[in-house]
Amino acid sequence: MKFIPYESRTKAGEILAEFVLNRNQDIKRVIEKNRENVFLFAIPNGGVSVAEGFCSVIKINYDILIVRKIKIPYNTEAGFGSVTTDGTVLINESLLPHLNLPKQSIQRSIETTKREIRERIDFYGKTSDVESHYKSFIKDNYVFIADDGLASGYTMLAAIKMIKKYKPRQLFVGVPTAPLHTVNNIKSEIDEVYCPNIRETSWFAVADAYKYWYDVSENEVFDIIRTSSYYINK
Repeated sequence: MKFIPYESRTKAGEILAEFVLNRNQDIKRVIEKNRENVFLFAIPNGGVSVAEGFCSVIKINYDILIVRKIKIPYNTEAGFGSVTTDGTVLINESLLPHLNLPKQSIQRSIETTKREIRERIDFYGKTSDVESHYKSFIKDNYVFIADDGLASGYTMLAAIKMIKKYKPRQLFVGVPTAPLHTVNNIKSEIDEVYCPNIRETSWFAVADAYKYWYDVSENEVFDIIRTSSYYINK
């Protein structure tokens, strides 16, 4: 059956939610009986609209999980790792030896990224005690991580690493689109990947799965969460 591009990220989130409910009867029963034990983390910026659509169908709450790449000093469009909201660091160990970066430069880049994360926490008005905050929503709960799509999957791997620190009962990734090789790379790290549009291709762009694609601004994210019925702001 030919894939029809998503009308929007929000619509993609709604379709993703129905996909999960149809594929996993166990989690469907958990949602019906113990909805308070199911939670979602959205990766800004594009993942927030997806979360809105997803949560509007399943009727669960969500929070944002900020992930920023650690930029290569001489090529800031590229990165050699990622940092998450609580300071969890994931380094691309296979790439690092090829960059010829001294240890001091690596550490400076990591600290710069952590500072950017703290600035984003302030921007969104989040609590300074992020570890206790995340633990309260993750420990022994069923947790989804959502984004508007996967490319290399490296950002998602950093998010997974952070969430697993807080001992979820089960951990799922939900994305509207992704290449097969990336889905296979992250499957072993979690309980399940849910993706209605998996593409078997060597060349992949998340934008191709959407009818109207644009980069979501931080101001738009702020407006979404400010008026959301499902976003948790603590």
